[in-house]
Amino acid sequence: MNATWRRLVEDAAAGDRAAGLTLQWLLDKRVSAELTEAVWRALLAVPSPDPALWAAVRADCLAALDDHELLTAAARDDGHPVAAPARQRVLERGGADLEALCLRAAGRPGLAAWCAQHASEAVRPPVAAMLLLVTGQAEQYHAVDPDGSALRAVLESPGLQDRGPLLAAMAAAGVEPVLVAGADSGRAGLVWRLPVAQAADAVLGLGAGPPHGSTEARLFELLAAADPGRLDRATFALIRLGPPVAVVPLPGGPPRVVDLCELPERPLGELTPVELGVLERYLTGSHPPADVRELLELLRDCLRLRFGDGIALGGEWP
Repeated sequence: MNATWRRLVEDAAAGDRAAGLTLQWLLDKRVSAELTEAVWRALLAVPSPDPALWAAVRADCLAALDDHELLTAAARDDGHPVAAPARQRVLERGGADLEALCLRAAGRPGLAAWCAQHASEAVRPPVAAMLLLVTGQAEQYHAVDPDGSALRAVLESPGLQDRGPLLAAMAAAGVEPVLVAGADSGRAGLVWRLPVAQAADAVLGLGAGPPHGSTEARLFELLAAADPGRLDRATFALIRLGPPVAVVPLPGGPPRVVDLCELPERPLGELTPVELGVLERYLTGSHPPADVRELLELLRDCLRLRFGDGIALGGEWP
């Protein structure tokens, strides 16, 4: 595709009305299949494409999406107009495709509501039970899955790409984590399996309860004092800040690459002493904005609880 058309597509996707009108004329003339594909791919990359321009390429887009792209489009929960027709196509296919879509519903309220309305009778009972849970129908969920076996099956499903949102929904609904596979140490085991913002939200959902030891009590105290929304915003601020990546030499093995931007999005229990060491040194030698510092200090304090004071931190921040 020539540079003029490429610039025209970029400007139109960014909201330039004149560029959009020019593209509409070119699309009406069907001057190039390559241009048509470039337009719909560019419009997929923005949450709110120009309605007229999207209407001009919608059919071409839906016809061209492969199975993975169709599922990704159907799972979108950002208001993009591709979601509704993509979901309808997945619904018509049914079977494994529809179940794969429903397994992405946790943490996506719009998709969860759609799945509960259109697909709950067409998927396996464990997935239907999960849909009750993630749409806030806790009483109905407990009635159909009193022993947690349905959620155990879902959590063990290879189609569940992200356990975090489902674990957070379980915490909010008071589902005992010891009932599900892979959860250990009761409430603390659940919290360690979540990224920091979701962990803070889960602690609020779990409410007060007798702690199993001083470590759990301190962990819950730290997370209960945090604002999950502020943590989420600080995560995006950290990504925009883009601190440099640290390379930490490890004795007897390859060096560890530590990117601070990734740490708030990973489960707390997966973070390592090496990453804690990089985090400590960054906080000591840098001056990030206040909200980013609060996020990173909370991560640091949680990891100190997990690893104790006697760990070898390792790693120098560049």
